[in-house]
Amino acid sequence: MLISFFVINLLCNYSWKNGAFMNIQGTLLVPINCDTIAKEEKSGFYEIILPKGTVDRLYFSDDRYEKYMYPSMKKENFFCVAKKKETGEFVLLKVREGEVSELMNSDKEIHFPVVSEDLNSIWYLNYEKNENKIGSENSEWNIISLWKYNRKAGTKEKLFDDHINFSSAILVTPDDSIILTQNSDEVDGYSKIIRVSPTGDINVLLAQANSPAWYEEGKSFLYRDVKKQINKYDLETGAITNLGSDNRWWWYSPVVSPDKKYLVINDYALLYVFGGERDNQLKVISVDGKVECAIKLAKRTSDIMWLK
Repeated sequence: MLISFFVINLLCNYSWKNGAFMNIQGTLLVPINCDTIAKEEKSGFYEIILPKGTVDRLYFSDDRYEKYMYPSMKKENFFCVAKKKETGEFVLLKVREGEVSELMNSDKEIHFPVVSEDLNSIWYLNYEKNENKIGSENSEWNIISLWKYNRKAGTKEKLFDDHINFSSAILVTPDDSIILTQNSDEVDGYSKIIRVSPTGDINVLLAQANSPAWYEEGKSFLYRDVKKQINKYDLETGAITNLGSDNRWWWYSPVVSPDKKYLVINDYALLYVFGGERDNQLKVISVDGKVECAIKLAKRTSDIMWLK
């Protein structure tokens, strides 16, 4: 594992609403790849120190890989997806005490991977080619499927591929059920949050809802409903607690801070350039949605981890 130091000043803009002030303290882990930084710098995962919003330290990089994505931490293990330069394959890496190992590989990008406690099971999403939708603008990548990889057996099993939302995170419960967002096939067009059991049974947890993210892992998750309310859902009781509201346009599931006070979100914001196109902007907001800090570097919360 390579550790080095370099600093980039970012634009960190603060907004205050209703007299509220956001005193953020923490460190985000963000992938910076060679197409977004100076060529002499290394691609890898860097630490962003809040509230300054500066890239402070190279956390992980390995010269054998590029295109880093999807960081996560479990116990002493750091996980991420990267592209192997030698073969062009996408691999899920485990890093522990400087030792790098490959847990699985794929000829397609590995999206939203979740690794089990014993490191044997890996759940993830793949984008698959749909031969039947020739007229679609994105016809090559318009079937999204949920897979499970068994490392001991070396087998991959498709679990589900019915209208999965392309930006949905995967939440794995203690009984190995999967919580994710499913696009609706109803006329209203709203998405819903479903639970897929290990036997394949489907249970709709929340209609007209999206963007699930663990609030307390294994116990409750945060989501946003069609009325743009930020809510918490208790897995055991089904109780819903309102935490606030947010009018921003979320594009991926948020990242919840360790103290549960802040969220990192992708705001698919309107840009007042080139005729008013929209683009993803990474923002840290209070959990009630009242204040924000915009960080002008990373693009997706799926590639962000709240380190500490």
